[in-house]
Amino acid sequence: MYENTDGKFIIETDDGENIECQLLFSYESEKFKKTYIVYTDGSEDENHEINIYASVLEEDINNEDAGFSAVKTREEWDEIDEKLNEYLDQEAEE
Repeated sequence: MYENTDGKFIIETDDGENIECQLLFSYESEKFKKTYIVYTDGSEDENHEINIYASVLEEDINNEDAGFSAVKTREEWDEIDEKLNEYLDQEAEE
């Protein structure tokens, strides 16, 4: 479950912890007939790179009852990686 406010949203974990995240982008995949959301919580990995996550969006992004599910296949991850690289290239140009 999450709340969306100007590209920021809160994810509530199973143990009740609230994590604020920033939407990077979302897109609808014609191939997989799903909507994907790509986001970050601002945390960094051991190499000091920002952690970026992706999930399947189960409902409309403006629906308070919307939820996420896991990306399940390597083919889905490959498409998400391609979209992420396009997004990062575009951001670097701006």
